[in-house]
Amino acid sequence: MNVRHTRLSNLLFLALLTALAGCATQRPLDRLHADASNAAKFGHAEVAREDYEEYVTRKPDDPEKRFEYAEVLMKLGDYRGAMEQLNIACDVMPTNDKYLDAYAEAMFAANERDALTTTLTRATLERGRVADYTRLGEYAVRLGNLDEAQQAFRTAAKLDQGRTVGPQLRLSDFYGSIGDRTRQVRRLRMAFAIEPANPDVLQKARDLGEVIGPSFALMPEEAIVQ
Repeated sequence: MNVRHTRLSNLLFLALLTALAGCATQRPLDRLHADASNAAKFGHAEVAREDYEEYVTRKPDDPEKRFEYAEVLMKLGDYRGAMEQLNIACDVMPTNDKYLDAYAEAMFAANERDALTTTLTRATLERGRVADYTRLGEYAVRLGNLDEAQQAFRTAAKLDQGRTVGPQLRLSDFYGSIGDRTRQVRRLRMAFAIEPANPDVLQKARDLGEVIGPSFALMPEEAIVQ
């Protein structure tokens, strides 16, 4: 073997060793996440996708990184991919509202109407909180299911028992959206009774041209009288 061939063989061997070393070297998970996060932050979604995919492959039990991965997938229009990641995140942490909110949005974007309704209904049955019924109502509105939306918002108000303005305002807004001014104002009066100084309540009343005073207050029908 002449010198030229020997040198070529040595170079090929060194290149092979370098390639093998590169394959064997992995970024630490904290560095991998930092790279993925920065890529997403600065608009390099495809790079972020690759890094997040590697991260969740190596550490599949991290729901927060799956959530971040899903956000990147949503930006890329891969709604079904986002659904897959968020479904896992919700399985790991079923009480995390942030994950469920994102999962619902991904299903809505993917036009998975039945899956969306089933998932949100199951949340109301399993947890039964004001937030769960409110979420169900919001998506029922977006899906055009107004009767279901009204029922969900009314259930949220019943669970709240007239303690906070949120459910009353949401019902008021809902009735306003369907042109039912009578019930819109009625629910606004109930919100006023709960929190007379609430700026949102006051502004909505002014927008409707209502006279605000002590007589404007109306006890919420869901309130439990002691």
